Amino acid sequence: MTDIKERLKSWAVWLSLFGAVGVILNATGVFQRLGIDSTVFDTVVNSIGSVLIAFGILNNPTDKTCF
Repeated sequence: MTDIKERLKSWAVWLSLFGAVGVILNATGVFQRLGIDSTVFDTVVNSIGSVLIAFGILNNPTDKTCF
């Protein structure tokens, strides 16, 4: 349980979760229902979300000296 608490203190984990939420909201059509309907917007949200998710997967928040 201590490992989870340490990971939740990492800003990279929160960025990763933010990216995942953005991709999920875009995939389920929430943005379209809000009136944001653009192919460019979809591409940008998916690209930024994917980068943030990959960053969170590759990051090791338990080691403060390394990426």
